[in-house]
Amino acid sequence: MNVKRTRKLGLAFSALSLLTLTAACSTSPKNYKSEGEKFLESDDLAKSAGYHYKYALCDQPQSIQVGTQYACIATDNDDNSWEFIIEITGDRELTVVTGKVVK
Repeated sequence: MNVKRTRKLGLAFSALSLLTLTAACSTSPKNYKSEGEKFLESDDLAKSAGYHYKYALCDQPQSIQVGTQYACIATDNDDNSWEFIIEITGDRELTVVTGKVVK
């Protein structure tokens, strides 16, 4: 990975830590799983990160309590695989805590 891309990714994920998503009205671990996947594939995230993610797949969180974190994976528009940690930060709110290229 070159320095320019690393710098861009660092800036993108600094901004992502402030983004939230309103999940579906019914709040269950299954809903947060699917909403995390939709969030990673969203155009809003693509604008902030500079990458469009596809094939997102999230683990189902163990609970829906604020502070619960769960893992997701996705593929960017350059076909790199990413691992993300998403945190439930409020009632029907999600925040990307970390994201890194794994391939």
